[in-house]
Amino acid sequence: MLKTTRYFDGFASQKHPEVKREWIRYVLANPVKVEKQLNNRLSYWGNIEEAEGRTLRVVTLEDGETVHNAFFDRNFYKRQQRGEEPQ
Repeated sequence: MLKTTRYFDGFASQKHPEVKREWIRYVLANPVKVEKQLNNRLSYWGNIEEAEGRTLRVVTLEDGETVHNAFFDRNFYKRQQRGEEPQ
């Protein structure tokens, strides 16, 4: 079961309904990059083949489990295409 914040349930998941929960679990288990934000939240990036290889960014609370936000990150994808981010 995916742990989520009230923000994710009430806003983020509705703003990005195309993001499947199975994709979130996949990115958390298989990130191409993980970065700690200044607010101690963690960002995970991963490519989703089913979504034409687009890059999904998942933001969790500092526990690394509770999902706060998830969306396709076009900027990361563009940096990947330029070789500036891991594939």
